[in-house]
Amino acid sequence: AAHRQLLASHPDALLILVPRHPERFNPVFELCRQQGFATVRRSSAEAVTAATSVLLGDTMGELLFLYALADSAFVGGSLVPNGGHNLLEPAALAKPVLSGPHLFNFLEIAAQLRSAGALQEVEDAQGLAVAVQRLFELPRDAQRMAEAGLKVMRTNQGALQRLLDGLGRLIDR
Repeated sequence: AAHRQLLASHPDALLILVPRHPERFNPVFELCRQQGFATVRRSSAEAVTAATSVLLGDTMGELLFLYALADSAFVGGSLVPNGGHNLLEPAALAKPVLSGPHLFNFLEIAAQLRSAGALQEVEDAQGLAVAVQRLFELPRDAQRMAEAGLKVMRTNQGALQRLLDGLGRLIDR
């Protein structure tokens, strides 16, 4: 629904859709086709053209590559009470991050990204369409979000090593 709304004002918009589980690749492809979206499967090696509406990421191990191709990223599993997925992956690639409100799997990092201005939460598909359109139309805002997410990533780099060092000091006592 959000992509269809976005296409009305940005007919060249490309949705890169990556199902979390491989068993969803075929059903999601069929759903895209049934909805009338010109859809290309990544696994087909078919060229994405100006007529393509959806690139289906139906390959394993390429999520970061697909995020890198995007202008912004909606991190799924968050419009419904599933807890969301990893918000750091698109933030690490300097992408503005959008999500739904259900982020209980990533509360700490969501709070950091939100506080930094790197994360925008939406309530539903309509809100997502509006948020993505805003990022298209206000590229400086998109850039600020991207930079803020990258800053959060850099601030947290080495957190595991600092934790291990602290534990080491406690153990040595």
